[in-house]
Parts: sequence; C-alpha cells; structure tokens
Amino acid sequence: MVNAEDPRVLRSRQLIREAFRELLHSKGFDAVTVKDIAQKATINRATFYAHFEDKFALLDEITEQAFREMIPEQVANAQDFTDEICNQLIVMTYRYVVDFYKICRIDSHSMAKLVDEKIKKLLQQTIESILLKMDPRHGAIRHHIKIMAAMTGSTIYGAALYWLHVGEKDDVHVLADLVRPYVLNGLGLNKTTT
Repeated sequence: MVNAEDPRVLRSRQLIREAFRELLHSKGFDAVTVKDIAQKATINRATFYAHFEDKFALLDEITEQAFREMIPEQVANAQDFTDEICNQLIVMTYRYVVDFYKICRIDSHSMAKLVDEKIKKLLQQTIESILLKMDPRHGAIRHHIKIMAAMTGSTIYGAALYWLHVGEKDDVHVLADLVRPYVLNGLGLNKTTT
C-alpha cells in the first residue's frame, strides 16, 4: 500500500496524470496503454499499478479532479440554488465538456461514456448538496432530492453537450439563459434573472 502523503508518491501520481493527459491528446484513449503511460511518466509499470488499477481508474480520477477544480467557490459553498448558482453550474459544465471533448480528444466511445457518466454523477452530487442545505427536513425526502439532483444534473450536462456539438459555441451565456429557466422551473424555484 502506498502512503498518499509521501512526496515521492505524490510526484509519481502527478507524473502519471501528466503523461496520461499528453497521451490522450496525442494518441486518443483507446490507443493509450499502461506501458505508454509508464514510459512517458518515466516510471515502471509496477509503479503505475501501485497507484491505479488500470487506465480507466486513472481516467476516473482525472475526470473527478478536473471537475472539482473547476467548481467555483460560490457554488461549492452555496446554501441556496439561485439564478447565479444555476448559471455558474451551466457555464462550468459547458467549459468542462469543451475541455474534455476538444482538448483531450475524446474520440473513443468507451471514454466518452465513462466521462459522461462521471460528470453527470459529480454534477448530481454538487446539486444534491445544495438542495439538502436548502431544506432542513431533508431526511424524510432525501430520495426525492436525489432524483431531482439527478434530473437537474442530466439536464445541464445534456444541454452543454448538445451546445458543444450544434450550438452557438462562442456564447455560453446564451446557453445559460436558455437552460436556467427550465432547470429552476423543474426544481419548483420559478426564479428569473432581472
């Protein structure tokens, strides 16, 4: 078992993540092997496997780390699902999708599916956390909040992905203006931006 606080462990994990990102960009997910990652990171394969089960586990960690780093502080600390919080979630999700689909060259169906599911799950968790803070009696209706968060996360993610593929890619705020009323009405918050 590796000691997660050991500077050598931290350095090895960082080298692995950086090598993987570079290889994703240059070769694509399906073509990348653990051997490629180890060579690029200047480690041996045993070191890779001491940190990650396989390239899918590495992809999962990178996806989550990048998502968490993009969450605005205002969203992370939100006590209410306001117009502004909704806007920030929509814009953040779109920018995240652009990063993964454009910068990381998601040309693999298996990678796209994994990333899609992970982003939706992380969005759901973020939204659920905010919704739970809004309702002090959440214990009795927690499963309802989970459903609402799942639907809201899927809506935001689906709209961001659609916008990437066929929308007006340059103005993400138009996307936010289109999606926000739908999300807020769906949550029963019926707020509008002035």
